[in-house]
Amino acid sequence: MDENPRAAGISAEDLVAAVRVHLDRVHDAVRRLGCAPAEAVEVVETSAVDLVEVVATAPETVEDAVGWWFARARDLGRRAAAGHPDLPLGGGVLADDDDQQILAESLEQLPERERVALLLRDSYDLPEVSVAAALGTDPAGAMRLVGAARLALIPLIDDEPAPQPAAHQDDLGVLARLGEGGPVRARDATVRRHALSCDSCRAVTDAQQRAHLLLTGLTVVALSEADRAAVLTHVEDVARRALPSTAALLLRGREQLEQDEDEDPRLFSPLLAVLALVVAAFLGLGAGLLLSRGSDTTQLAGANGQLPAGVRLASPSPPAPRVTAPPPTVAEQPPQTSVFQVPPPQPSPPPEPSRRPEPSRAPAAEPAISLDPDSGPNGTAVTVSGSGWPPGAQIAVEYLDTLGEPTGSGTSAIADNAGRFSTQLTVEDPNNLPGRHTVRATDGVSTAQTGFRAQA
Repeated sequence: MDENPRAAGISAEDLVAAVRVHLDRVHDAVRRLGCAPAEAVEVVETSAVDLVEVVATAPETVEDAVGWWFARARDLGRRAAAGHPDLPLGGGVLADDDDQQILAESLEQLPERERVALLLRDSYDLPEVSVAAALGTDPAGAMRLVGAARLALIPLIDDEPAPQPAAHQDDLGVLARLGEGGPVRARDATVRRHALSCDSCRAVTDAQQRAHLLLTGLTVVALSEADRAAVLTHVEDVARRALPSTAALLLRGREQLEQDEDEDPRLFSPLLAVLALVVAAFLGLGAGLLLSRGSDTTQLAGANGQLPAGVRLASPSPPAPRVTAPPPTVAEQPPQTSVFQVPPPQPSPPPEPSRRPEPSRAPAAEPAISLDPDSGPNGTAVTVSGSGWPPGAQIAVEYLDTLGEPTGSGTSAIADNAGRFSTQLTVEDPNNLPGRHTVRATDGVSTAQTGFRAQA
């Protein structure tokens, strides 16, 4: 048993990879706390080594490794920056771009906790659980802090007051998540629908989106190549001494998997498992053959337990030296004959008379109407003729204006046995609008229409 506790579920390679990804972000956060360049490198390296040691000795205290590292670097950075009161916050880390300078100066005016929250969530794109671990709160509280910090940043950038959350919205963190875009979570869908119809909530969401997009483009101050290589080399050496090179899957909980160093972890590898299944299949097949042969010999044996001449039982064990004796004489039994009855041939059924193909029927005609005349002044008497309607159908005819609205003019008709009808309709539009009007006929199931051009 190893005297030095190991983290069950994280290896040296895993931890070094995480340090390599977030190294420049931690350095940027420390510099924006007010640390000088040399002291910032020392803070980054010390906090990374502390992360390795706590993961190796007390992994149950680390809920999120990245968040723990940022929290440790933040604590060490504030102590280092306290020794340089004349150094302005963010001094020496601004880019030449004017927008970057305005954004960085606006960040410096925020309280340190709000500034760190915005850097972690928006500039470094960390998940909620990592932001919460770095700030010492829960994910919901971290998002509420991010939302409030974004609203405080907006007036510092454009000198305009930021919208305030309405009294009916008691969770600013949800609006903060909605302002980041992307897929909407199921738990935020209700607030999303409300924000689309509420002016105040929509204004807060838009402000969250604007601040988030601005901070996403903030320049991250990276380590120099020499400092970066030196820090990574030191952290990797410490990690390889304190952590295993490979680790088993970490179970989310307080339990750890302990394996004896003498135990072969590949005892039940997939290849051995498949081989065991193949061997078991062959053993089962051999046992089945032995049982089937035993059953066959039992059936071949007579009532006195003797077998016919020339039939011997197979021995399951290797044959031992023995003296071959002539088989005992067994009285031959008369052969048994079997009688088969051949049924008389059945007469084949007479062929069915060929059927003539039924003549194809023409598809039923679609209902249609026509007008006579199809144009004229307002109030013209028009003959409406129809065809293709179901026999006996009650048909309603109405006159529509140029916008397709009823004019109040209409009539009705009944289709005859051939599906035809003819009726009189006075096409009168109370608005006396010229242009193409519509005559529409319907029986409740089918509808047909045609145009009538009204003249001024």
